[in-house]
Amino acid sequence: MPKIEEMSVNNNTWNRIRYTFYQPFYDLAGNYFNKYRAQSIEGLNLRLADKILIVGAGTGLDLNYLDQQKNITAIDITSSMVADLMGKAEELHLPVEAHVMDGHELEFPDESFDVVILHLIVAVIPDPHRCLAEVRRVLKPNGQFTIMDKFIPANGQVSFTRRLLNPVTNLLFSDITRDANALLKDAGLAITNDEAFKLGIRIILGKKGKKPKKQPLKKQVSIDSEASSFREKTMDLSIATSPRSITARQKTAPSIQTHALNLKALSQFPELETRRLILRKFTMMDAIAHYELRANEEAMQYMDRPLCENKEAAMKDIKETHQNFRDKKGLWWALADKRNNKFMGYVGFKDINQNDKSAEIGYVLHPDYWSSGWMTEAVAAALKFVFEELNLHRVVGNINPNNEASRGLLKKFGFQKEAYFREDYYFNGEFLDSEIYGLLTTEFDFEQA
Repeated sequence: MPKIEEMSVNNNTWNRIRYTFYQPFYDLAGNYFNKYRAQSIEGLNLRLADKILIVGAGTGLDLNYLDQQKNITAIDITSSMVADLMGKAEELHLPVEAHVMDGHELEFPDESFDVVILHLIVAVIPDPHRCLAEVRRVLKPNGQFTIMDKFIPANGQVSFTRRLLNPVTNLLFSDITRDANALLKDAGLAITNDEAFKLGIRIILGKKGKKPKKQPLKKQVSIDSEASSFREKTMDLSIATSPRSITARQKTAPSIQTHALNLKALSQFPELETRRLILRKFTMMDAIAHYELRANEEAMQYMDRPLCENKEAAMKDIKETHQNFRDKKGLWWALADKRNNKFMGYVGFKDINQNDKSAEIGYVLHPDYWSSGWMTEAVAAALKFVFEELNLHRVVGNINPNNEASRGLLKKFGFQKEAYFREDYYFNGEFLDSEIYGLLTTEFDFEQA
């Protein structure tokens, strides 16, 4: 049957607004579907080794039925929902990796998961074609999925009552006129079991099928003003030793291009490993530790930025690192101790300039780990990656002149002092100085790193 026209109100911005409003009542309302959640997950016959992805995980109601699993990733577009999910995971002692993420654009490599769970999301998400195409992409060759949602009957018939009610239900909750069979066929997902219940609820189990001959177009859904603003502003995760932006002092003449940046190095997030550290992507599970770092006066004494106010602000910071990476404008690693994966701080680069092949370095380490060589180890790995893999030509460090430790770290890697700007940065009621250092790829000691 032809695809039913969707209301323009059905977009990510509206979903964030309404589900943030519904959050206090979400679990109470969601409990009605618990018997369906249990039946849906039971039908998967999960193995302990299965890598599981929950798309549109909400506050984590599915976790109650995954208490034996050890490898769970959960995403939702609403940050407050993810915060609640993290709390549930802690209560259940489940090792869940949680992300604020758009179901239209799953930030995972191809064939990453054995199982994908989609409960009450396919009828809600603005573009179900795009979402299910992404689900197929991240499923392993023998991967399986389960969907529990409100769909039209399998025969494709849409009743007059459904059509009449859909404008209201679509505004408040979900589209009740979607054809699951057609959507799954278009995406290349095969149905193995389909069971219908009252009120249009269906539980559909399936597996990754043959790639469709003609993939549905991945059309652009409405652009959120929140997301687009990330593309315009500089990320707030600046370094403890160099918080200030120097974009106003950029060179006016463009550099002569000999060859471009290797943006393929950023096609997937690059995880790095050193003798003692893992440099990995930020996850929402890092929010509490990141908040504690950014609220620590000792760690922030030379950041010249306000202290982090709460966990929600830390989650916003983390979300911005993900957006900057997608836009190829920033690359930020969380630093984790190899022994226990404990968050220690971060290192990365902002203002990645493809024309000048330059970026500004940033880093912060919790005071508990100072004076033990951790940041030297992390910066060495980060610089080696951006010079060797990303093909940067120049890295800039912008520090508070009073921060002797950061000055010493930059000089250790060959950074040279290039400028001193007097009272060029206004913070907390006073004008502060900035000290600028630069390092060229030809000056970096790759053998030392």
